[in-house]
Amino acid sequence: MNNNLKILFAAILFASVFTRDRICEHLGFGQAKHHEASTSASYEKEMIPTDTASKRDSFINENIYHWDERLLDWVMTKETSDFHAQLVSSSISDQRSSAPIEVDWKVLMDIQYRLQYFSEIDMEMYAPVFSEAVKALHEKEVIIEGFVIPFDEKEELLSLSFNPYASCFFCGKASPASVISMYLKNKGKRYKMDDFKKFRGTLYLNHDDPNEFYYILRNAKEE
Repeated sequence: MNNNLKILFAAILFASVFTRDRICEHLGFGQAKHHEASTSASYEKEMIPTDTASKRDSFINENIYHWDERLLDWVMTKETSDFHAQLVSSSISDQRSSAPIEVDWKVLMDIQYRLQYFSEIDMEMYAPVFSEAVKALHEKEVIIEGFVIPFDEKEELLSLSFNPYASCFFCGKASPASVISMYLKNKGKRYKMDDFKKFRGTLYLNHDDPNEFYYILRNAKEE
């Protein structure tokens, strides 16, 4: 490797580390659980609130954020105090259709966020503000395709991602709404990293569990 290539390679490594630290200032649901141990440990140390009054489950401020794919960062969109109606899920289980809904990832990722403190993990994370289009999918049978990402050697914990592993949600390199927790109806089938598959299952929206992703697909079965 010549000197020019060495310099370029070092610059890329430096830039990636710098970007990761900047992006990971706050996480989305589920990211802390599956994060690198070193990153997660340093994050938890930095994010523990020092103000006694903030030691409770609460929104940090009135700001609304969105995820900017170009900046790979959280961006504030506006300030308002009228959030409660948006954060309440709409139950439409009584209007189930026999035909599953083909879900577009663009719809799932078109949501907003509020920064919230969670006492159970002693961290600040971005909680979802789901759009009406997304809330209409709650408890619906859906079909969606994406890249399978196993999280353990036994492959009992799976997720489905809009992006392949190299550019998925870890460290904020992609939208935190671009990944789904997936629980298979029939356990035992093994998947390789980045298998591109289509699944059918019941979609649930996660409003307040920071240990799961924003979306959960239960009773999932490969199509």
